[in-house]
Amino acid sequence: MKATKAFVRYVSDPVLQWKWGNRGLSRHSRELARSQFLARPELEALQFRRLRRLLEHAYDRSPFYRRRFLAAGVVPGNIRSLEDLRRLPVLEKHDIQDHLESMVADGWPQEDLLLDHTGGSTGAPLAFYSSRERRCWGQAATRRHNGWAGWGIGDRVAYVWGAPRDLPARSWRSQLVVALSGPQIFLDTGHIDESRMVAFREALIRFRPEIIQAYARSLALFARFLRSRGLDQPRIQAIVTSAEVLDPADRALIEDVFGCEIFNRYGCREVGVIASECPAHTGLHTASEGLLIEVVRGDDPMPPGESGSILVTDLLNLAMPLIRYRIGDMGAWEEGPCRCGRGLPRLREVAGRVTDFLVGSDGRLVSGVFLATYVVARRPGLGQVQIRQEERGKVLYRIKAGSNFRERDDLEYLAAETRRYLGEGTLVDWEFAADLGPEPSGKYVFSRSEVSIDSLGGLARN
Repeated sequence: MKATKAFVRYVSDPVLQWKWGNRGLSRHSRELARSQFLARPELEALQFRRLRRLLEHAYDRSPFYRRRFLAAGVVPGNIRSLEDLRRLPVLEKHDIQDHLESMVADGWPQEDLLLDHTGGSTGAPLAFYSSRERRCWGQAATRRHNGWAGWGIGDRVAYVWGAPRDLPARSWRSQLVVALSGPQIFLDTGHIDESRMVAFREALIRFRPEIIQAYARSLALFARFLRSRGLDQPRIQAIVTSAEVLDPADRALIEDVFGCEIFNRYGCREVGVIASECPAHTGLHTASEGLLIEVVRGDDPMPPGESGSILVTDLLNLAMPLIRYRIGDMGAWEEGPCRCGRGLPRLREVAGRVTDFLVGSDGRLVSGVFLATYVVARRPGLGQVQIRQEERGKVLYRIKAGSNFRERDDLEYLAAETRRYLGEGTLVDWEFAADLGPEPSGKYVFSRSEVSIDSLGGLARN
């Protein structure tokens, strides 16, 4: 092991985790290493114990859930199996938007309430809370999947990413943390153009990363650029994709260009990693020790192979319970055990997150995920939003306004921020809708552009 990697793994990373309050990370990691191979009955027993604790806690300490239980005619003792959970109503995004504070557990220590925000690929922004212990468990679950991809602490990592909160700030403190976290470089996909991709390709040649973590469609765009220019790339050990749907054609292209396997991952900010690929690449194993996943159509659970709406119950976030939370994505179960030997159930596919790049007035490309998280999410009054684009430098927002919508302020903000990221010459318009439903395919699309990305030289999708 090289000296730098050893220093990160055994010295700087443990110090950083201690500083961030992740003092149970090693314990959670050891537990997850064992529990992934539990037989299905043992895993379900673990889930049910944690579910009972969660339901009793929510009933006793969350005003929102106590009202919800009573309205449904249910008390925690009525839930005698995992299937009985269906007696409780589905938690929608608007429930969180409208009842955030009453969902928090009474008396929960203020210093242990970690506030976060998400725009989400469904375009419905919301705020939420989690505890330090829950966030620490989520970090351990992420590291477990990293290990499946051969990604170790201290490895050289290149991020093809579009979330500013995940990118390092320029302050010396932030740069010190980056240095102590291990060698890494970033391509910010919030704004992509040809010159940035040329520069990033040159940086990759110099940096020679072992791992790439990327927004799925952003990396596909970069791979398509490399292929169109006939540019080679250093061989990578593995790639981890997330945040956007990875379709088979993009997977094949990326793996061919970079000469390695992709390990796809599905998650969201509210609950972290939900499901991820193992080396067998036959579906995505759910993080079932801490999450209870349902795939439903209406009130009915779907059998393997049939698509439905994904519901998540976070079994470990006692600070602000999320029970039967509708993520906004569609998915389907995979049938039978995985040949890797892990007992964690698998999702065959997740078909709900499809975002397009929007083309700015000057030809720049901006990810729909970026606008969802860093424009729409900062104004919860906007409620639920979809973006449509038929011409370069012109966007239409379709808005299902939230309860705190302030028309003049929110629309002025939306126009100004859109021009900030897509160029000052961008024309911004909007229309209001009573409902923003999914596509005929069942996919919910936050942004959809009909503009071909041919300004970057043959990168347009057919």
